[in-house]
Amino acid sequence: MSKRRLEITLNLRDAYKAPKMRRARRALNIIKRKAERVAKTERVKISEELTRFIHSKSVERPPRKITIVVEKDEEGEAIVRLGGEGAAEQGTDS
Repeated sequence: MSKRRLEITLNLRDAYKAPKMRRARRALNIIKRKAERVAKTERVKISEELTRFIHSKSVERPPRKITIVVEKDEEGEAIVRLGGEGAAEQGTDS
């Protein structure tokens, strides 16, 4: 089974429906649910870089839109990383 890689732009506006102190957690849950649907697996790992980017402006104000990269490995596990312009802004090599 080969690696499957998809780049997706997500709108995280639904995270702002949560109470202020739970918005970042809700944004991560939205990302996780989308990755599960796209990769067709229940095992999803979110990178530390992506988590830090979501929390970068505090728990109360996660980004409204984000571009992510979902990769599915041979074991059937989905790995979610920061993609697009966000990775360049954070100074990463990937």
